[in-house]
Amino acid sequence: MIEKVGDKTYKISFKEKQDHERVLQKKFHTISLLSGELHLTVNRTNSPQTPKHFDQPSISHSQTFKKENTNGLEKIFKTDVFFLYYLRDNPKAFKVLENQLSTISCKVELDFDREEAVVRGDVENGPGGAFGSAAETWELQVDKIFVGFTESCLCYHVVEPKLVKILLQDLSFVTDNIKVYTEDGYAVVVGEVQAVKERIAILEARLPTRKELPVVEKQFKLVEEEFSRKMCAHCLEVKILRGNVNLIILEGPDKEVQLGVTKLEELMKKIKEKRVKLSTALMNFMTSSGVISKYQTHFQHSLRNPVALEVGSDLLLSSLSSDALDEAETAVLRELSEVTVQLQGAAALPPDLDKVKEVLIKAKNEANLRERRVDVSFISVTSGAAVTKVQLVGYSETVNKLREVLQDYQMNHVSTQEVLNIPNPDMIDSFDKILGLIGMKPTEVTLKASHFLYPCVLVSGPRCLVQEAKWTLISTLASLTSDTLVLDGPGAQHYFQREGKVSKELVESSCHVLITAQQGVQSRNVNTTSQSISNPGPSSVTPQPLNVGSMVVNKINLEIKFGNLEDEQVDVLVVPMLNKKLTVTKIGECLLNKVGNTIKSKFELVAANCTLRPGDVLQVDGPPSLSCSKIFFIECLPWDGVRGQSVQALGNGLKRCLDLCVQQGLSSVAFPIIGPGIILNYPLIKAIQTLTENIRQFGLSASSGSLTTIRIVIKPDYPDSECYHDVYWQLSLSMNQGGQAIFRSLISDLDEITITVGDGVKLQLVFDDITSEITYPVVNTTDFSNYGDAKVNRGDILVSHPGSFPCDAILHVCGEKDAGLIEQLVCRIIYHCESIGFESMTIPAIDAGVGGLDPGVVAGAILRGVKAATSSTLYRLTKIRLVLIKINVFLAFKEEAMQMFATAVINRAPVHQFSQAPQQQLPLSMNTDLSIVRTISTSQQSIFRFLGLSRKDVNDAMIKLNNLYEAQCSTQTLKKAELEGLTQDDMNDLTQLVETLGLYMQMNQGDLMVSGWKDGVGQVTQMINAFQHDCLRREVRVKEEEDLYGRVAWCILGHNGNWERLPKTANHDLEVNYVAGGIVDAQGIHWTVDQRRIEAKIPYSGQAAKLKRLESWPDFTPPLYWDNMANDENLMVVALQPSSAEYQTVKEAFKRTVPKTVMKIERLQNVHLRRAYEVQKKHISDKNGQTHGAGEKLLYHGTTQDNCDSIMKTGFNRSFANVTAYGLGTYFAVHASYSAHPTYSKPAMDDTQLMFVARVLTGIYTQGRSDMKVPPPLSDQQPHERYDSVVDKMDNPNMYVVFHDHQAYPDYLITFK
Repeated sequence: MIEKVGDKTYKISFKEKQDHERVLQKKFHTISLLSGELHLTVNRTNSPQTPKHFDQPSISHSQTFKKENTNGLEKIFKTDVFFLYYLRDNPKAFKVLENQLSTISCKVELDFDREEAVVRGDVENGPGGAFGSAAETWELQVDKIFVGFTESCLCYHVVEPKLVKILLQDLSFVTDNIKVYTEDGYAVVVGEVQAVKERIAILEARLPTRKELPVVEKQFKLVEEEFSRKMCAHCLEVKILRGNVNLIILEGPDKEVQLGVTKLEELMKKIKEKRVKLSTALMNFMTSSGVISKYQTHFQHSLRNPVALEVGSDLLLSSLSSDALDEAETAVLRELSEVTVQLQGAAALPPDLDKVKEVLIKAKNEANLRERRVDVSFISVTSGAAVTKVQLVGYSETVNKLREVLQDYQMNHVSTQEVLNIPNPDMIDSFDKILGLIGMKPTEVTLKASHFLYPCVLVSGPRCLVQEAKWTLISTLASLTSDTLVLDGPGAQHYFQREGKVSKELVESSCHVLITAQQGVQSRNVNTTSQSISNPGPSSVTPQPLNVGSMVVNKINLEIKFGNLEDEQVDVLVVPMLNKKLTVTKIGECLLNKVGNTIKSKFELVAANCTLRPGDVLQVDGPPSLSCSKIFFIECLPWDGVRGQSVQALGNGLKRCLDLCVQQGLSSVAFPIIGPGIILNYPLIKAIQTLTENIRQFGLSASSGSLTTIRIVIKPDYPDSECYHDVYWQLSLSMNQGGQAIFRSLISDLDEITITVGDGVKLQLVFDDITSEITYPVVNTTDFSNYGDAKVNRGDILVSHPGSFPCDAILHVCGEKDAGLIEQLVCRIIYHCESIGFESMTIPAIDAGVGGLDPGVVAGAILRGVKAATSSTLYRLTKIRLVLIKINVFLAFKEEAMQMFATAVINRAPVHQFSQAPQQQLPLSMNTDLSIVRTISTSQQSIFRFLGLSRKDVNDAMIKLNNLYEAQCSTQTLKKAELEGLTQDDMNDLTQLVETLGLYMQMNQGDLMVSGWKDGVGQVTQMINAFQHDCLRREVRVKEEEDLYGRVAWCILGHNGNWERLPKTANHDLEVNYVAGGIVDAQGIHWTVDQRRIEAKIPYSGQAAKLKRLESWPDFTPPLYWDNMANDENLMVVALQPSSAEYQTVKEAFKRTVPKTVMKIERLQNVHLRRAYEVQKKHISDKNGQTHGAGEKLLYHGTTQDNCDSIMKTGFNRSFANVTAYGLGTYFAVHASYSAHPTYSKPAMDDTQLMFVARVLTGIYTQGRSDMKVPPPLSDQQPHERYDSVVDKMDNPNMYVVFHDHQAYPDYLITFK
């Protein structure tokens, strides 16, 4: 490539070296370019230099130019300048050339500037003797001589720098016949051809060989010394050079270089390796502390062969010598070590753990001041009980020194705790005052009194000081004097704890004593009777089967479970469907996923052969993979509103499922919450109400057959607690009716669990909100981020005042999402509560909420902590409550508890709605046990313990305290008459006050004597006066309620659409408009009242119900479903609203057999007729007894417009009977279709017909005959005792005939078309 770099300067680049050398052999070149010919003079520098001896090369063949002039011939030879130099510097060669040219009479001149040799000849003397052809002959002769001479010489260009260097350094290359010239970067050897070639061969033979050998630097260092020694012995001329890292260069004679390569490879193969197993910690120390380089340097000087160290999975030692490897291993294992020390006792816990860290870190820093000699790390092990270990890693000498420092601290300086037993437990509560009394000065040792596990003093502090303090305390306490003062009745203690507290403290200071009140003991000189105060408790949540009249309570158990319906083990699973499609609902999809195509094929086979309407049930046999024998599919409708058909269809389906269970003898059924999914789209509360109401209605039915379990299964992914609370609330309302239980029990997966742990401590698992707890202390979990500048260490318990929270204290802790720490915290919390004297405590699921820990992990940690803490005897703490607000958390705790504790018992959580409405308490004279006062009045005494420095101090203090109390006592006697009218609750309150005030109370022949602290006696007198006033008020209120209950009836509309009468108290409160606090119905449910809308509402669920008021006549109480009537009103016809449950009930019964359209339904309220009917009903019922009763039935009677008014006003009249097939009486049909016949219900002009729905007293009936005017006698022995009615046939009658006009009452009038 030719590149112009200046005005007349060009740069030539060559791809091949041979091309380069060939160009350099000619000084001048002509190159044809597009712009014309370019004549170049070759020079390796930008500016030509003046050649010198031993300088400058260039080789070229001669170029000739002939010039003729008048004097002779001249020929110019363009030749290599170095050839000209050679002729100049070698006279002998130049002489030979001249001699040869002289033979043809020519001379030669050398022009170094123009690099030319000019040969001139004489024309006259030249050969040929003439100018023309003779000149040509001359030229040929000149060429022959000059060219021949130049060809006998060789100009050899040497361009290899190393060869140039050797050529210039070795002067033997220059002789008389061989000359060497140099120019920048290269040299030219000129001489005879053969001589130059021989010299060049010798030169090239002396060019050194260069060999690059890749090696591993660390390995080469191991053989470097031995390799150098061998090279000096065998390859002296070879130079050993270092290239880049991991590269060795050998340069010298080829033979010796190859020998060197062989020697190096042999040495590399002789390197030996040894692996030393070391701990990870020790390997890390070697890597990070510079130990490796230190050892390599040390081994380089101390061992015969160097040793390399490399840290990987093991410590790798490398060397040429096995002995060196063994020595290196021994040195490493001897001089480096790792020690792990498990901290013991207090040293393993803060604050001593912090002090241990401080001491060791200080010792480590001092040891590492000049070089890194040791590492210290603290390892916490959290599996099971938390353990702290100290790991020392480094030089053995330093590691041993730090271990000695640690051992010394644990032996002499770490905090320890000694226990000093105290024989008198009362000294514990006043121990700080005892220290003040004996003048014990504060030191580094801490003295703390404790009741755990027995009365003792915990002596804590540095180990070396604790023993000394303990023995000093023992000797000092032994020198004290003690005595006991006993005062009658417990009132003295109460006095000196309140009003007399200052006086007691004055006695203590003046006499230098300590006075402590001790627990009261029974008096020795009083005959006591241990008797409990009894009071009927609330009704049980799990009522036993009982007989109420003729009704037998159902044996059905209600259950609420969390899980998947398809996993339940019951006889029947109930599943919703839509349009006979299995998988249209989520529950159907879950069934298909679990069972597969088996259920699908069974379902489709049954569905293909039937026609279903909304509310119908499709029965499919359960496949083997499900734990059920039947699956009932309910055909549902999507939600269309409260008054739509969807609720009715679902209700019919649920009822049908329960009825099928009874008919088929099945014992258990599981329902999901049907409706609140995406497809059916029910509001959740409406779906729950529909399900629970149908269960309640089923419970009210006559018999449940073999069905013993109705289970409601709630999907885990429902809203956390909303669904459960609503289901539980609704089922609770269904547990009884009118104060009588209709189900055996209601149980749930969230029922409270009680476990006896340790020596009798009750552990309770409760599903509730911790903010409603009223135990002594409540535990709060926090991260302490909002506690200001308070410094809280790991595992600390921060105690605060509860404020308005209903407990005695709040214990704040932080679990730090560490199960081991949580377990420790629970132990410390329990010990703290025991030491303070708390009887109960409440703990939440620490870190299972915001903390994000798995509930199962938290449950295990907390329960292990409880188990560990209660393994020793607790004297004060008797109850531990774990209150859990999340369902998944409660279930996790329940599972863990049932596995961990064999004594776990599930307590059924109380359902307060089960209790009956509160009844008026009987007066004292009827139901109050007065004997209880004997046990209270004489059983307790006030005991005070005196502790002083001398006997005289103690005696003086006892006398002063006794005198103080005697001045504060009085006695009051209450006569028997003053106690009359007190209820059992009044006496319970009175007893509690006496116990609280510590008074002396005794009953003597009906009179009550109260003595003791005079202020307390006055409070008892005031309470009894207040009770007497309350008794008078109660008596007046009871009379008012009784009187009003006979005249006015307030009613509430129940779930089933029936009106229910409210209890006397609610009846009275509504009448006098005293409803600010709400009312309580017969089932004990609390309602708020909207007076303007005449409506009641349950606060919790928002469920509303209508209220109404009915007035009674002096001799007649109207039915609850009637509307109110004026006293002078005898007949009222009430048109029913089609939307009412009453209307729908009458209509549905009518439509079962009559396909015609109902135009209207009217209720008939005839006071005279109903009064006479009720009298007749009582008469028949009394006559037949409970076995048969009055046999009241709702039957049908067709009529005409002409007879309708008469029947409404005067009732049914058998004298107008026009049918006598079964006797001369009034006929009533079981089915409306019979009475709807035009024969009996004659159509009017507008084609409307009329039919009565009548209440008929059928009593005991028999087969009728056409000749009967009255029913036949029951038996020949009693001819006056007759049947109450007759029928068309005894087997499933269709017609009833009565012969007494007041034996039937027209209840409703249906107009239809």
